[in-house]
Amino acid sequence: MKLAPYHRDILRGESGPAVALALQTLVSYGEAFGAGRLVPVKSSHLAGSFGIVVFEAYLHILDRLAGEGAKVKVPTTVNPRPGRTLTLINRGIFLKQRRLERALDRIGVTPNYSCVCYDGANVPEAGDCLAWAESSAVQYANSVLGARTNRNSLLIDVCSAVTGVTPEFGYLLDEHRRASLLVRLEVERMDAAALGFLLGQRVVNRVPVIEHHPFSEVELKNMGGAMAASGAVALFHVEGLTPEAPDLKTALGGGGAPETMTVTQRDLDELRTPEPESADQVVFGCPQMTLDEALALSVHFEGRRVRRPTRFFVVPDALRRFRETAEYGWVRDAGVEVLPYCPLAALSVRRRGNRVLTSSGKLYYYLDRTAYGSELDCLRASGAVA
Repeated sequence: MKLAPYHRDILRGESGPAVALALQTLVSYGEAFGAGRLVPVKSSHLAGSFGIVVFEAYLHILDRLAGEGAKVKVPTTVNPRPGRTLTLINRGIFLKQRRLERALDRIGVTPNYSCVCYDGANVPEAGDCLAWAESSAVQYANSVLGARTNRNSLLIDVCSAVTGVTPEFGYLLDEHRRASLLVRLEVERMDAAALGFLLGQRVVNRVPVIEHHPFSEVELKNMGGAMAASGAVALFHVEGLTPEAPDLKTALGGGGAPETMTVTQRDLDELRTPEPESADQVVFGCPQMTLDEALALSVHFEGRRVRRPTRFFVVPDALRRFRETAEYGWVRDAGVEVLPYCPLAALSVRRRGNRVLTSSGKLYYYLDRTAYGSELDCLRASGAVA
C-alpha cells in the first residue's frame, strides 16, 4: 500500500503507540482487500455501544486510546444504548456500560447514541468518504445520501475515527457502486420493510436498482435496514429517486441489467404472520424511529388504549423533541412505552414465550421469537386500529 509521509510518522509512534496500532490495523485491513492507499474521511460512526461484560478486549482498547490522550480526528457518532436499566437481567449483561461511555467521551465521540446518526447528528453530503459501521446506517449513507462507506466492523470503525483515514476499496470506488440487478415491482400495497427483507435474502451482497416507486425517507430507512440485515446489502438504488439513479441506464453504469427480479404483492404478504394477535408485545422502531415517524404513528393512538404492551424505540434527540408535542401525550395516555434504546439489545433476553410482533424487517431478522407484521397489522394488534 502506498503511504503518505504523515502515515509513516504515525506508524513510528509520533501520535502514540495506540494510534500507531490503529493505523497499522487499517493498513493490514486495506491490504487484505487490495486497497492501494489510505484516504481521508469526513466522519465515522461506531457500532460498539454495548457495555457487555464479555467485551473486555474492546473496552481495553478504548481505555488505552483514552489513556494515551488520543482523540477522534473527525466527527464521530455512536450506536444506541442497550437499555441497561430496562430489566434486572440487562443490568447484569451490560454491567460495563458506564465504563464504555466514559471511554467514548474521553476520546471525543458525540453522544448521540442512535443507529440513525444521519438524523441530525452526523449528516454527510453526496460524495463524502466515510468510515461507518452499523449496517443500516451504512446502507442509508450509501443509498439515500450518496455518500461512500464500506460496511466496516467494530474496531475498524474506531481505528478510522482516531486516525481520520480508511483504506480505499469496495464501495468507495465507482466500479463497485453500479447496479448489477434490476428489481421490478408488481405491488399494490407497498410494505417497504418487507420488500427490503426479501431483497436482502435474494440479492445477498449485490447492488440492486429498484424500478421507480415514490418511497418516503422513512420507507427508505426501514427498507434499507431490513435489506442490510437479511442479506448484507450495503447499497441499493431506486430509479429516479436516489442520488446515483436518475435513470436506469445511469444506475447500471451505462449497460443493461444482466439479471431481472420481480417482487409481487403475494411475496410481501407471505412474509406477514397469519396470527398477529398471538403476540405478547408490539414493537416499532428498528432502525430507531425519527420524529416524523413517531408523529405519523401517534395519530392512530389518540383516544385509544393498547391491548398488549406496545413500545416505540426512538432516536434519543427525536424523543426529546417528541416529548414536547401533543402526539407524545396521546401515545403515553394510550399506554405506549417510548424508549431511546436499541430494541434488539433491550429485548434479546426476556422471559420464555414472550413473543414480539414488529413491522421492522431488521428486528424480525435478528431477534428471537419475533413475528413480522405490516404496520397496519401491528397497529391492529396493539389496539390502535380496529
